[in-house]
Amino acid sequence: MKEALSIIDDFRLSPEERLSAAKRLAASFRPDMDAVCEIDLHCHSFYSDGYYSPSMKVFEAYRRGMKALAISDHDVFDGQLEAIAAGAIFGVDVIPAAEFYTDRPGIEIIAHFPDIEHFLELLEGRVFDEIVEPVRRAKKKQLSAMLARVPGCFSKLGFTAEITPPDIDEFLRNGISTKGDISVLMWQKYGPGLAAAAIASDVKDFQAAYTTKDEYLNVPLEINMDISPEAFVRKIRSWGGLSGLSHPTELRKKEGLGNGELKKLIEDLAEAGLQTIEVDGWRNGICPETGLEQTILFDNIRREYNEKHPEKLPLLFTNGSDDHNQPGEGLELGCGRNRNLKPEFGRYENIALLRERQKLLL
Repeated sequence: MKEALSIIDDFRLSPEERLSAAKRLAASFRPDMDAVCEIDLHCHSFYSDGYYSPSMKVFEAYRRGMKALAISDHDVFDGQLEAIAAGAIFGVDVIPAAEFYTDRPGIEIIAHFPDIEHFLELLEGRVFDEIVEPVRRAKKKQLSAMLARVPGCFSKLGFTAEITPPDIDEFLRNGISTKGDISVLMWQKYGPGLAAAAIASDVKDFQAAYTTKDEYLNVPLEINMDISPEAFVRKIRSWGGLSGLSHPTELRKKEGLGNGELKKLIEDLAEAGLQTIEVDGWRNGICPETGLEQTILFDNIRREYNEKHPEKLPLLFTNGSDDHNQPGEGLELGCGRNRNLKPEFGRYENIALLRERQKLLL
C-alpha cells in the first residue's frame, strides 16, 4: 500500500505505472476523508502548476467520497487520458477540462467537455493542437523572460531573490509551465522572508500582486493569435465544449472592476457563446458594493442575465476549489479554503445538466 501511494503521485514515472498503482489502491483502500461538495469542476495537476498527478487527484476525490471532478490544467489537455482512466478505476466521473489564460489579467476561460467520447475524438484528431501548441511555445519564451525579471523586480523592493535551474528541480513537480509555477517556486524558496518583509502574505497573494502584474514579473505573451476572452469562448464553442468564466472575483482584484463591468463582460462573453459561470469558489467573500456573499451575487447575476434573455440558452453554473495541492496553499479539493464552498453548487446532479447542454451544442 505504501509503495502504491508513492508510485501513483510520482511525476518521474509513466501514466501507465501510476495507473497500475491506482488499481492496487482501488482494490484495498477505502474512503477516509470527506468533502463539502460532491463535485469539483476546477482543480489542477502537475501538468500545469499543481502538485499532484492526475491519478492522485482522482484518488483524492475517491478518498473524499466525491462523485465527479474536472482537472482543468492551464492551456493543456496533457493529463486528461490518465485522469479519465483513473476515474474508471476509482469510480469517479472525470470531466475533461482545461483553463486558458487570456490577454486580460483578471479573466481566464475554462473549457469543460462532459461528453467524454466527443472529447476523445477531438484529442485523437489533434484538434486542440491549433491552440495548445502555439501557446505552449510562446509560454516557454514568456516564462524564461519572467524568470530573468525576478532579481531586478525584488531588488527594487529591498529584497534579494533569484530562481536557478536547481531551484526548479527542488521545488516544482514537473518543471515550469505556467506563471503559477513561478509563484509557487518563489514562495517555497522565500516565503517566510517575503511575509516578514510584508511583500506578500501567501502564495496566492504573491500571484495576484506580482506574477500577474506587468510592472513586476509579468511579461506579455508574444503570439500571433487572438487570445482575448471572446476568442477562447468562440474556439471552445467550435470544439463543441462548454466555455465558462473562471473565478469572477478576480475581475475586481486584478483589474479593479466592479459589478457593472462584470455584468457587461458576461453580456459580451455570452454573445460569443459563453455557457457557464463559476459562481462558487474559494476566493468568494463579501462583495464591497452590495454586502452580499459573492457566491450569491454571482448566481444572482447569472439568473438576471437568463431572465433578461429568455430567447437564449440559460447560463449554467459551475463550482471549483481551484485546488493545486501547493505547499502552503490552504485549499482542499471539494472544499475550498476553510471548507467555504457551498454544497448546493457542488451537487452531482449538475453534471447531468452540463451533459445535456453539450448535447444541444453538438
